Formats: sequence, structure tokens, C-alpha cells
Amino acid sequence: MLFCTVNEIENDSDRDFIRRLYEDFKYLMLSTAKKYASNPEDREDIVQESVLRLIKKVETLRGMERRVMAAYVVYTVSNVAKNHLRHAAVEKNHFAEAAGEPEAGLPALDELMALRERAVHLEALLERLSPDERTLLIGKYVLGCSDAELGAQLGCKPASVRMKLTRARRRALAMTVKDEVLKHDDL
Repeated sequence: MLFCTVNEIENDSDRDFIRRLYEDFKYLMLSTAKKYASNPEDREDIVQESVLRLIKKVETLRGMERRVMAAYVVYTVSNVAKNHLRHAAVEKNHFAEAAGEPEAGLPALDELMALRERAVHLEALLERLSPDERTLLIGKYVLGCSDAELGAQLGCKPASVRMKLTRARRRALAMTVKDEVLKHDDL
């Protein structure tokens, strides 16, 4: 593919220059592309696109020293690789939307259903707990209240709040385990 494109350059001098440039810097181009893409086919695509861009800059490249030309080639490959990654990300999002997959960061529908089921289960569990246990668990884990704040609400010391929280968690866990056992027995 690459040589087909290079062979289409009309000026023999330009064609020879690009071939020499490619031969001189091909490993540098591939190693630069490797920093951005792990897939060998993607690396080849990046290098080919870079050569196409360099073809358009033959006149600029001819007047450069070798080390400056090497830096120019590296920057070209880096920019092409970044564009390639952006394009791949956009394609991935378009394909995900077309396939009906959720956007990045959003849970899938089955995950939402499972979360809703857990929320219903927790709500039912909280209703079966005593008012003080409910206040402790909701205050601590939902509202983020400190032990001192919870102690003030319940009329007890902060050290007592920690012990009451431990007991409330154990009771809630025991109720959850019992519910799971009963649920499996029904099956």
C-alpha cells in the first residue's frame, strides 16, 4: 500500500526522496507509533498516514538537516497517532450507540435493575429494624453524620453510638442472611 502511494508521486526526485526518508526513519516511525498503539495493524496505519503527510511536505523536508528531519518525522507520527486514537474513540462511541450500549460511565439496564432490586430489599430491611437502629444506619451511612451528632439525636455518648451501630449492622446482616436462606428454600 505504501509503495503504491509513493509510486504515484510524479516527480522522480520526490519519489526517491520519500523512499529514502522512509528507509532511513522507518524504525523510528514504528517505535513512535508503538508508544500510541499496541496493535501492529494500527501502528502500520499510523506510519502510512504519516508518510502521506510527509509527501505533502517534501519541499520543506528537503532543506532540513538530518536531526531536524528526524524530529519533524517523530512529531508527524505523534500527531497522526493522536488523531488516530481520537478517531478510534469516536468510532467506538458511535458503534456503542448504534448497538444500544450505554455511554461510558453509565450502568447498563440490567445493572440498574439489580440496583433497584437491592434498594427495594434495603428499604424493606430498614422498615423491619427498630427506629433507633434505622436512625443510626441511615445517619451514619447515608447522611454521613458523626458519632457525636448521632449521640445527640439518640441521647447517648459517642462511644455508645459505636456499640449501637455495631449491633444494628449485625442485626441487619442477620436479617439479610435469613432472607437469603428463606429465598433459597422457596426455590
